[in-house]
Amino acid sequence: MNNAVHPRFDLEKISKNTWIWWVLGIHVLAWVVAHGIADTNLDSYADMLENYAWGQNWAWGSAKHPPLFAWVTGAWFVVFPTTDMAYHLLSYLNVAIGLLGVYRLAQAIDRHDLALPAVILLSMAFPYSTLAVKFNANAILLSVWPWVAVAWVHSIQKTGRSGLLWSMALGVLAALAMLGKYYSGVFLLALFLAAFASAPGRAWFMTPKPWLTLLVFGLSLLPHIEWLRSHEFVTLHYVGEQSSTGGTNWRLLSKFAVAPVAYWLVPWLLCTALSAAKDVSIWQALRTLPTRMWLSWRPQGWGDSFFWLAMLPWAITLIFGITGFVELSLPWAIPIGYGFSLLWLRNLNQDDKASEYITQRLLKCLMAWFVVVVLVSPWYAWHQANEGNDNHYLPRREAAAAVLQTWQERHPNVQLQWVGGQWAESALLAFYGDQDLRVVPEVPDQFPATVNPLPDWQTRAGVLLCPLGPVSTPAVTDCPQRMQMWLEAQGQKADPITITVKSQGIRFPLDKPFAYLVFEYLPKQP
Repeated sequence: MNNAVHPRFDLEKISKNTWIWWVLGIHVLAWVVAHGIADTNLDSYADMLENYAWGQNWAWGSAKHPPLFAWVTGAWFVVFPTTDMAYHLLSYLNVAIGLLGVYRLAQAIDRHDLALPAVILLSMAFPYSTLAVKFNANAILLSVWPWVAVAWVHSIQKTGRSGLLWSMALGVLAALAMLGKYYSGVFLLALFLAAFASAPGRAWFMTPKPWLTLLVFGLSLLPHIEWLRSHEFVTLHYVGEQSSTGGTNWRLLSKFAVAPVAYWLVPWLLCTALSAAKDVSIWQALRTLPTRMWLSWRPQGWGDSFFWLAMLPWAITLIFGITGFVELSLPWAIPIGYGFSLLWLRNLNQDDKASEYITQRLLKCLMAWFVVVVLVSPWYAWHQANEGNDNHYLPRREAAAAVLQTWQERHPNVQLQWVGGQWAESALLAFYGDQDLRVVPEVPDQFPATVNPLPDWQTRAGVLLCPLGPVSTPAVTDCPQRMQMWLEAQGQKADPITITVKSQGIRFPLDKPFAYLVFEYLPKQP
């Protein structure tokens, strides 16, 4: 063993199969703790509250996205309490499942030596670290895509019963990917094209296995397709709205084009720096760094199926953007880099000894990375507090408690059953307050609430919530006007109740109250 490597990181004494669980466990723990210290709220766009609201329905679709991440959210909070920390735990367990998939993918392509370092590198990429805290339709693909790739490789490689089982698994996993986000169609197209790059992949098309995969894929998606048909393909209408109407957006295209470097910059630089030979000087390592940076992305010929597997999702998306077929969104790049670290390591480390050396060094870097992440989080919290960041001071818990208390005081004998108003911030009342409340988008008798309607809403008491933002700088919103008009159309009183609350405690040094308007819907007495 090299004397520069601490015995605790000796891979000869601790197997890589043991290390992977330590790496994944510490990754989840470090980021959950860091966000527990740094963050006082979920995301400012209320995406995670939106997930929770959709997860109440257990439907096969919604007006915006396919249902997988809503199902996962709903199932999670059947077991766990509705707290920010529990949500952060879900976010990073989702990442851990994806990283484990990358580990198995390396083993599937017979590069066991690269499995652990590939996971270590990815865990330091932004999509798997800072950005992963927001669990949504993009984040769910982090856990699904690598396992689809694992099943695809095994379906091609395995024969007999094993090959058929892996082909069936590929069909199920591919369907789950599509139920996560329709953007997965780009990924599945990449798999299809990558199969043509190698002789085994081309031979695979001459067997029953791809047809078995296609059959299982179609059967798995059948309930969702039937749901779409019965709801006039409403989710596809939302997808259509994402299509470009004004030609190619070159600004967004250029941002997406550099995403593989921007989102994966830290692990890419680390990989290329540590892949220098052990016996070279620092000057020689720096001088050859540009060469290694170029080599890390280079294919090994046109038949390099793994290169195409790793790079085609990015390339196909760019082509769609260039043609003006869609208007690209940078968050779409979040799941595309699952194979990047494996590609770099494969290109730069050609033998087991080099792979073991870089793995030992990466383990030490990773532990230092986790320490920095946790230690920086108190500073980040302090900075947000002193800057007066709106999301830091947003009193969602206090607002939920105040609204429910006000209702109880005004209507002690009437059970509150639903909440509408500004979507999806209105879901705070169910998440932080009463989990039995059904969250409806906007108002219950109009789109998009009618996609998965609340039965007999007319006979159930509800409230409409309109957040007004900080009292000092009120938000510009038409929510109050729309809610008043709707209530008047129902023959209801449209007199709002103003509730003002603020976050308090050592984490909130500034006095920053927020205002909410609450409209009540009371069913007519027979």
